[in-house]
Amino acid sequence: MVFDDLRSFLKQCEAEGDLEKVDGADWNLEVGTISEMAAEKFGPVLLFDKFAGYPEGYRVATDLFTTKERIALAYGFPRDIDKLELIRNLRAKEFHAVKPVEVKTSPVMENVYEGDQVDMYKFPTPIFHELDGGRYIGTGHTVIMQEPESGYYNLGVERVCIHDKNTLSLFISPGKHNRIIREKYWAMGKRAPVVMTFGPEPALYLSAALHVHWGVSEYDYAGWIRNKPVEVMKAPLTGIPFPARDEIVIEGECLLPDEDRREEGPFGEWTGYYAGGRQMEPVVKVKALYHRNNPILAGVPPLKPPLHNFGAPILSAPVLWDDLENAGISGIKGVWQLEAGGSRMLTVISLKQAYVGHAKQAGLVAAGGHGAGYMGRYVIIVDEDIDPTDINDVFWAVCTRSDPAGSIDIIRDCWGTRLDPMVGPEKRARKDYSHSTAIINACKPFTLLHDFPPTNKASKELRERVLAKWKGKIKSI
Repeated sequence: MVFDDLRSFLKQCEAEGDLEKVDGADWNLEVGTISEMAAEKFGPVLLFDKFAGYPEGYRVATDLFTTKERIALAYGFPRDIDKLELIRNLRAKEFHAVKPVEVKTSPVMENVYEGDQVDMYKFPTPIFHELDGGRYIGTGHTVIMQEPESGYYNLGVERVCIHDKNTLSLFISPGKHNRIIREKYWAMGKRAPVVMTFGPEPALYLSAALHVHWGVSEYDYAGWIRNKPVEVMKAPLTGIPFPARDEIVIEGECLLPDEDRREEGPFGEWTGYYAGGRQMEPVVKVKALYHRNNPILAGVPPLKPPLHNFGAPILSAPVLWDDLENAGISGIKGVWQLEAGGSRMLTVISLKQAYVGHAKQAGLVAAGGHGAGYMGRYVIIVDEDIDPTDINDVFWAVCTRSDPAGSIDIIRDCWGTRLDPMVGPEKRARKDYSHSTAIINACKPFTLLHDFPPTNKASKELRERVLAKWKGKIKSI
């Protein structure tokens, strides 16, 4: 099943009993707190309506991707698919770009505002967390920019805060593709044109949140995932194509840093902290605003780990797996980024060892890649019998197959972000957000593979034989 917009996805969730409507909540903290408490119980999608001071039908949808089941649905897979099986399916076919198709009309153009008519406060944008420094309209959204040299379109998910009716801040961590693009325009003395969509269709949003390689458009990637091109319409002012069936779209310009800056933050971040604090950031001036009738704003605020409000490990693991195999690492059986690490800081690779140094080689490639490099604090390599999605299985391997004196390597000056709670004041002052990464080899020593003590767990064959005999006779198995 392919969803061409957020509405059809929500309709399917409702049909499957996986959506709850909430009327009358306050956009100021209540929406965020209700969403957090529901996510802790892996509850349904929440669709908020009837906000005081706003027209009925101006809605906010949250907890869209807080369960593996809804991420699978968004990608077109069965809800009950296993985590690793979902990742294997996502990488089962060789990537080939499926280009978007341009259309001339869009329901987004049902309401058009330009110049002085623009008012970003017309939507019930929540304050999600108690210490947030503003109303973050950009959490479940896409930021679309065109690389000035090659012309390819990049879609990213970088947080966006409202400052006034036509001014937004856009915080992008160093090294992210949209930041590189923005700085290319600035180096030419130009403002960077930008389009943002708030309430994108699910597969495209998830693709925008991925670590898709530089030069590959997320439009092409999402089309490949969907087996169907994304429909786009060229924005009237910038010419940047936007998804034709999204909910809310703006066109604007990223002003040069010396033109205007606003204090951005703090914001409750994916690490589980407000580590980024307040900082002066360049702004986007909104030139035009478009939205569908009865618009739905997507709210996907970060939540304290192990909750993941944007399905990060399912998004990043296929790309990381590809990075490993493209670098010549054979024998990969599974890749996961554990939720306790914000689904970024703790990467686990399961592999079948083939030679001395195989495990360490895999760890070094992962630590230096795009998928696990950004804020990657730990990379753990385990044997093929370990489930990388199971934190207990992983740390059983760490405790029984590694020795701290010889199994841990430290790499320094790694790719970081100001959101890192461990970056102290002195480093922040000089904008040094680097950190170290530990590679932990929790595999059985390769030279002892055949002499290592066997595991005291019934074999797969024995379990299947016993289950076939006793299934239905003993309720607990």
